[in-house]
Amino acid sequence: MSEKKSSDQNNKKGKKNKNRKISIIRVLILTIILIGFIGGGAVAGIVLGIIRDTDPVDATNIYDLLDESSFILDSEGRVIEKIQGEGHRIIIDYDQMPQTLIDAFIAIEDERFWTHNGVDVKRIFGATWTNLRTGSRQGASTINQQLAKIIFLSYEQTYTRKIQDAYYGILINRQLTKEQILEAYLNTINLGSGAYGVEAAAQIYFSKSVDELTVAQSALLAGITRHPSRYSPFMTLPKDSITDDHIVLDSSDSIYSIVYRDSYENRMKTVLSKMNELGYINDEEYEEALNEDIKSSLKPNRFFAEEISSYFGDLVKRDVINALQSIGKTRDEASNLLHSGGLRIYSTMDVRIQKILEEEYEKPENFPGTLKDSEGNLIRDAEGNIQPQSAMVITDHHTGEIKALVGGRMITGQKIFNRALSPRQPGSSMKPIAAYTAAIDQGFTAATVIDDIPVYFNKNTPNQPWPNNWYRDKYFGLITFRESVEQSSNVGAVIVANMLGADERSAISTMLEYMEKMGLSTVIRSSDPVVIGNKRYSDETFSTALGGMTRGVTPLDMTTAYGIYANQGLHIEPITFTKIYDRHGNLLYENNPNVTRVLTPQVSYIMTDMLRTAVTSGTGSRARLDRGNSHIQVAGKTGTTTENKDAWFVGFTPYYTASVWVGNDLPRALSDGSRIATELWKKVMERVHEDYSPKNFERPDNIISVNICKISGKRASDLCAHDPRGSTVRSEIFIKGTEPRADEVCDIHVLADVHIPTGKLATEHTPPWEVESKIFVQRAIPYFPEEHGGIIPRDYIYELPREYYDPTTDWLDINPWPGSENDEEIDNEDEDAVIDSNDGMGGIDNDEDDIVNNLLRNIGRTIRNNQD
Repeated sequence: MSEKKSSDQNNKKGKKNKNRKISIIRVLILTIILIGFIGGGAVAGIVLGIIRDTDPVDATNIYDLLDESSFILDSEGRVIEKIQGEGHRIIIDYDQMPQTLIDAFIAIEDERFWTHNGVDVKRIFGATWTNLRTGSRQGASTINQQLAKIIFLSYEQTYTRKIQDAYYGILINRQLTKEQILEAYLNTINLGSGAYGVEAAAQIYFSKSVDELTVAQSALLAGITRHPSRYSPFMTLPKDSITDDHIVLDSSDSIYSIVYRDSYENRMKTVLSKMNELGYINDEEYEEALNEDIKSSLKPNRFFAEEISSYFGDLVKRDVINALQSIGKTRDEASNLLHSGGLRIYSTMDVRIQKILEEEYEKPENFPGTLKDSEGNLIRDAEGNIQPQSAMVITDHHTGEIKALVGGRMITGQKIFNRALSPRQPGSSMKPIAAYTAAIDQGFTAATVIDDIPVYFNKNTPNQPWPNNWYRDKYFGLITFRESVEQSSNVGAVIVANMLGADERSAISTMLEYMEKMGLSTVIRSSDPVVIGNKRYSDETFSTALGGMTRGVTPLDMTTAYGIYANQGLHIEPITFTKIYDRHGNLLYENNPNVTRVLTPQVSYIMTDMLRTAVTSGTGSRARLDRGNSHIQVAGKTGTTTENKDAWFVGFTPYYTASVWVGNDLPRALSDGSRIATELWKKVMERVHEDYSPKNFERPDNIISVNICKISGKRASDLCAHDPRGSTVRSEIFIKGTEPRADEVCDIHVLADVHIPTGKLATEHTPPWEVESKIFVQRAIPYFPEEHGGIIPRDYIYELPREYYDPTTDWLDINPWPGSENDEEIDNEDEDAVIDSNDGMGGIDNDEDDIVNNLLRNIGRTIRNNQD
């Protein structure tokens, strides 16, 4: 009994203890539940507070919030520059994305994407349990939440930001379709190496579009998302860091190389495994993808040609912003659209020509005046620039398109000083524009004659000749417009400029008018002068005709102006781009340059032909592309300023127009003058025109040729062919109606009998055996050296003598044996014998000289009779 009782008591105690444990558990559960409710309520309150303070978003305009890279393309549609923003982005439509690519991202990033409401609760709990159990950090963000983070939120790792992620994820799910969400996500996700979005990534890694990606390549891209810098399949290293262990994929850059790395492989395999697990690919496709040789398919694409100068790109950007403003955009709107609007800008650049230009500018031998120290190192100025500097512009004058441009040498970067747009003194390259063009347009001709003698156009020094010629203060005398251009006569240019009006004021006004008509944007009028101190400066002076301008002129303006000659008188505004397309491929702006008729085709052709002979046989001969300047004709003009501070050559072919400027940023003398610019122009243009067909400048209607005398500018007489310097007859071209009339025959050449010993004009008293018939030049306005400080023009020795031989006085000065070393030993009797002899005795050895003299006299008489 006692044992039974004891047993019963023990059983009762066990049940009591068991019930007590159950009660404790119940209390704990109730407590936990109560705490949960209280805590949950608190958490819910916190969450609701965060959501209440979070601004709602409108995801329907999500693409307006995206930045997309704009690109500049060359004239053939190839990308030459990405306009710098954050990375590279190319937006494409959902329909352009292959299903395999979509499946790869969903498999690894959000496998329940198609079924959740923006937040994947199951994944949140799973990630939380995994993180608590393993101590790892597994993410639980859905594609909706990742998109919200990219578009609307920052990347900070706080609970507040995570709650906002979830809130925006749900809002996005309500406002957009699943396809729209995927399209936005796959266009924005960071995929490493500067690629934002799948299309940019496909281009950067494989140089192909997304619709060409394989399963393995799609899996690779999807795997990058988790850690873009770690899982990118290549990286960029300085060339001096490359070792034999590196696998170089691209070494085209001068500083960096792109090398392969295999850190992506395991992540890519994980993506493929998940795709197989979820049924997106079958076992066969899975094995095939695993075995694909990804390394060999990697083809890095930098999206921009780093070797191309930024001078051109910077100019394109400036012009695009101006164009967008012209269609109603504010400057800020235009700038934002340019840098992040996904524009496709078709530039006018010809990459082949641009590379030729830049390669020639990299050659030190093309700049012999480059400053160096005692050890041969290049000397840079305070800004770090090599001197001398240079700029060159090449245009297609038929379209106004700038094909190549360099604004400096051995300079890189963006927003840099562009010397192609900076005014410099143009020197003699201004003469055709400022003087001769207007004169030809007014009816003067290439055969119009001016007298290249000392002139006095400087009112401040009226007794000193001005201008002086560049050729050591010498003067040619009577020359045509054509020869004046060929020899770059300063006197000729000012005389021609003075001929443009009835007085100096009207002449200068006409000169400036033509300069402005030909597109020079830096002409300064006295009504709007440049004021420095208490002095006012303008271009209303004849020195402008010589290129002595207040501000100068830019290489771009000079190229455009000379292009008018090449384009038969049409001025076409220079352009750097032709079309702008928006991110959807819609034409946003078409750049149709303004075209203005400035000159007739005939005036342009006369100017072109004068500039052609300036290259064929004048100061620009170093610019010839072939010895005779006949294969591909070149026309152009050199330009050198005072003390050789600026050197130019501006010229054109039937294909292109180009200008070269060389000088120091702070003006100082160049060692080689215009030779540097001319030879550089030739070196560039020779390469540009390789394999081009022979071509001459097109001759328009109503241009005729007439044989003229280049001393008088009139039709040639019989005397002109016998000028003592050689024949002065040449075939000259004229605009029909401006040629010399049939009765306008040279009256400058005259035939006269002279007394041989004295060189004076013969008279009827002159012994016939001392008379010689000679051809002389007789100016309409006589030239007297004594009135010009004794300066003698080159043609003065051919001037008709003004004095007549007087036998009563002139015989005393006669030297019967010119050049004889024994003149002093001849006595009077011998001298008389020489003077009086006509029978072969004394100083004449035989009858041959008599025959020659008689022949000359007969020719003279015949010519005079013909003239009569």
